[in-house]
Amino acid sequence: MSLKSNSGVCRTLRQLRWVLYPRRCPFCDRVLGTVSPCPDCCAELDALRRKPTMRLSAGLHYLGRLEGAAAPYRYAGCVRRGVLRAKYQAAPWAADELGAQMARLLFGSEAKMGTFGPEVQPVPGLALSYDCIVPVPASSRARPIARAVGVPLEPKALVRVHAARRQEGLSLDERLANVAGAFAVPDPERVEGKRVLLVDDVITTGATAAA
Repeated sequence: MSLKSNSGVCRTLRQLRWVLYPRRCPFCDRVLGTVSPCPDCCAELDALRRKPTMRLSAGLHYLGRLEGAAAPYRYAGCVRRGVLRAKYQAAPWAADELGAQMARLLFGSEAKMGTFGPEVQPVPGLALSYDCIVPVPASSRARPIARAVGVPLEPKALVRVHAARRQEGLSLDERLANVAGAFAVPDPERVEGKRVLLVDDVITTGATAAA
């Protein structure tokens, strides 16, 4: 098959996916098409924004050896529904939309509307701050952020070696014990000596990020 015909097949498959699985709002599940942002969720999202700063207070979170942490939204309302939809309802499109939101709010990336959804644009100079991006296992929000930051994504750098029960509802001490030894780095050379940007869905006490 020639390169031209192969690209034509890919384009047809993407168009078919667009018809069968139209772009939806990750927060309310409304079909969006090329509309962005979702008009139904703007007011609630604005109310859930963490302002004026998105950096988390080290005095209120256990960050271990992390230099710092940030979150664009409070985990409530439509934001909570969006994260749960992406994690537990087999909705990869929702993960991409949430990742684009994180890239825009945390790093100032513009998302130009392409044929099949928002396309995150690189932010000039941002790559100087990091060497690589590592997603916490089961998190897929990192792909758009990697495009915005412009550094390599290391999706296999961190692995979960044993399943921990859900952190929701646990105290800080229980959370720390729950994730102790839950993660490992099978190939340390991937991240050793590097400035790593760790990406996860939710941060509450910081126990999982620190682990």
